[in-house]
Amino acid sequence: MTLNDTVICCTVTVADREVDMRVLLLVSQDIGSDWQSLGRQLGCSDADLDNVQHDFHDQREIAYQMLRGWHEQCGRDAKLTALARALVAIRRPSVAQKLQDGPHQ
Repeated sequence: MTLNDTVICCTVTVADREVDMRVLLLVSQDIGSDWQSLGRQLGCSDADLDNVQHDFHDQREIAYQMLRGWHEQCGRDAKLTALARALVAIRRPSVAQKLQDGPHQ
């Protein structure tokens, strides 16, 4: 087995409820430089990501504004399950785990 054959597997179970601003703040504080990968995984366009990066300069604020845009675009369909799946897909299961634990952690 080579390194390329290694599969990272993670199961995170979260409630299928709508994302709120506390969750967006939690994720934006922890996502760091992976905010673009997360945005793409959530379906944000490259143009939207470029606009956010141009308009804001602090990495946490950029991540928060990207997530806020996703939340506004999806409305009631912006669910914890979608966000957790996207975090696992970009290999940030530790952040997804915090969603399982709750934003109060």
